[in-house]
Amino acid sequence: MHRTRSALLGLSLLSAVLLPTMSQAASFCVPGPGDRPETGLQGAVPLSERLTANGGFKGFWCGVRKVAQDPLWNRGSYGENQQIGHCAFSSMRDPSDLNAPTTGTVVFDVSVPKDPKMLTILRTPAMIRAYSALEISGNIMVAAFKDFGPNGTNPLDVYDVSDCMNPKLLSTSNVASGNHDGWLTEDTNTYYGVPFGGQTILANPNRIDIHVTDLTDKAHPKPLLNWNRLSLPADVYERTKGTFNFHDISTNRAGTRAYMALYGGTAPLGGTGGLGAEAGRCANGLMIMDTSDIAFRRPNPQMRFISFTSWCDQQIDPDFGDGSTGSAHATEYVIHENGKEYVVTTDESAGGLAGNAAGVCAQRSYARMIDITDELHPKIVGTFKPDVNKPENCPANLAADTNGGMVHYIGFQDRYNMRLVVYAGANQGIRFVDWRDPTSPKEIAYYVKERHETTAQNETDFTRPDPRYDTNNCIFYTGWNQGGVVSVELTNPEYNPCLRRDGTIVGYVADAQTGDRGANKVVFQARRSGDSFVGKVQLTDRGTNNTVAINTLTSLGAALDHCGTVEAAADSIQVEGTGTFNGAPASFRACMQKGNSSGGSGARAGQFYVTCTAGCSYEFGGALHNSSTVVFNQN
Repeated sequence: MHRTRSALLGLSLLSAVLLPTMSQAASFCVPGPGDRPETGLQGAVPLSERLTANGGFKGFWCGVRKVAQDPLWNRGSYGENQQIGHCAFSSMRDPSDLNAPTTGTVVFDVSVPKDPKMLTILRTPAMIRAYSALEISGNIMVAAFKDFGPNGTNPLDVYDVSDCMNPKLLSTSNVASGNHDGWLTEDTNTYYGVPFGGQTILANPNRIDIHVTDLTDKAHPKPLLNWNRLSLPADVYERTKGTFNFHDISTNRAGTRAYMALYGGTAPLGGTGGLGAEAGRCANGLMIMDTSDIAFRRPNPQMRFISFTSWCDQQIDPDFGDGSTGSAHATEYVIHENGKEYVVTTDESAGGLAGNAAGVCAQRSYARMIDITDELHPKIVGTFKPDVNKPENCPANLAADTNGGMVHYIGFQDRYNMRLVVYAGANQGIRFVDWRDPTSPKEIAYYVKERHETTAQNETDFTRPDPRYDTNNCIFYTGWNQGGVVSVELTNPEYNPCLRRDGTIVGYVADAQTGDRGANKVVFQARRSGDSFVGKVQLTDRGTNNTVAINTLTSLGAALDHCGTVEAAADSIQVEGTGTFNGAPASFRACMQKGNSSGGSGARAGQFYVTCTAGCSYEFGGALHNSSTVVFNQN
C-alpha cells in the first residue's frame, strides 16, 4: 500500500536528521512492493546512478509501473502522445531529416495495451513535424507544423479519426504563422496557434502572437483572426512588450475564454525585447482574454482583454519572492473536482533544458494552481516544486552531480473533474501530484525512465510532452527524448479506478457454431478488499474434459494483456491467480467483459477468457450465453 509522506511523519523527521541537505525526505511517495525509489533529492538523478561504466541509469519509480514501450527507432517521441479508442498517436519534435521514412506521426494499435502495434506513419505536411499542436477532440485530430514551416508555409492538417486505425485526411491548409503550440476547442470548430520566436513586437509591430482558424467546415479551413499585443490596453502592453512571444493557450469548454502563457522570465529563451532582464522578468505570466466573438462567430471578431497576472504580482512561494522565475510555459484550464475553475501553470528553463547540476541550481521554476473564480483578479493559491529545484539544495545537487529538470509539461486524469495533475519534468521524469486540496499539493507517484541505449554517456533519457490518459484502461502515455513512447499505470487504487473494478459471471460460454448454451460452465467472481483480492474463477470445459479452479487472486485491474475476445475497455476486468488445472497446481490469467445490449450492430454479448500462465498449457474463451448473469461495477 502506498502512503503519502504526511502519513509517516516520524519517518520524515528522522530523514530530516539523517539527510540535512534534503527537504525532509527523498520523496513524497512511500515505496511499495516492486518499486525502485529515488536515492537522492526528490526529482534528482545523482551521477552515482547514471554511470555508464556501471550499466547506466536503471530508472526510478514509486507508486507506478511500466505497462509497455515502443522505442520508435530510438528517434524519441518529442511531441504529443494522444490516445483515442484503441489507438495512440505519437508525434515528433525535431527530426533532422524530414525525408526520413521514420519521420512523422505514428499511429499505434493499443487494443492490447501491453503489446502496442505500429500501424502506419502519417507523413502529410503538418503531421511530418507536429509537436504540441497535435490535438484531438471528439473524432477530430489536428496537427500543425512545429514553429515555422518550409518555404514560408505553416501547414495545418485535419483528420477524421472516428475509425482511429484508419485516420482520414480531411484537409491541409496553410495558417498565418508558426505553431509551437496550439489548441483545438471542445466543439472541434476552432484552432488556436501559438508562434514561437521570430521578431519581437518592438521590431515588428505586425508580428502574430496568436492566429485563429475556423474549422467549422473541416474540408475547407479558413483564417478567422490574427492577433498581437498592440491591441491590449496601453498600460498592459507596456508591461508585456519586453518578451518575444506567448507559449501556450487553452480555452474554457465553451470557448469563450482563452488562457495564455506570456513567455517572459529571466531565461534567454524568454527574451527581453532588447529592454533588459527586468522587463522580461515581469512580462511573464497568465493572460485571460474574452474570445466570445470567436466562439459565437460574430462579424469582425476580436480577442478582448480581461486580465494579466505577472509572476511579479503574486508570490506565495518564498524562494522566488521577486518574481524572477523561468518563462511561463503552460496555462491549462481545468474544472477542479470542487466545481471551481482554475488554471494550472508551469515554467520553463532559467537553468537550461539539459538538467545538469549547474543548470538545476540556476532553475527558478515551479508549478502554480491559480483560482480564476474572479477572472479580473486571478489568485495563486498553491505551488508545487520538487526538492531538486529548491535553492537551498544547490550544494547537494553540486555534490552529487545530479541531473534534474523542471515541472514542464502537463497532463490530467480528468481535465473537467480535476484532482490529479501529471507533470512531464524533463530529467526528473513523470511526477503525479494530488491537488485535491488546491492549496496543498501532494506528490503520490513518479516514474523516471531508465537510460536508453542512445543516451549520451552518464546521462538520462528525459520526458517532454504532455502525458495523456486512457480513461478505459487507466494508463498514461508518456514520451521520451530517446526512448520513444512508454505507457504506465498507477498502483494505488485510490488514484487508479481500474484497480477498484469488480465483476461476476455465473453462466455458460455459448457454443461457437450454434450460439446455444453449451456445456461450458463459468463462475467468475472478483473484487478488491483493501490491499487484497476476494474471489474465484471456475471453468468446466466439457468439450475437452478440462477443469480450471482459480482459488487465490493475486491481482485485479484493467484488461491490459491478450485476453482472447475480451477487449481492453471500460467494462472489462483482468485477474491473475493461482489454483489447479485438472487438480494439479497452476497459475492463470482470466478476463471478463460485461457486454452490452444496445441493439443492432453495436450489440455485444458478455465475454470470458482464461489462459494458463504456469504449470500447464491451456486457453479457453468466448461469448457468454444470454442466460448467463453478468455484473460489472466501477467503484
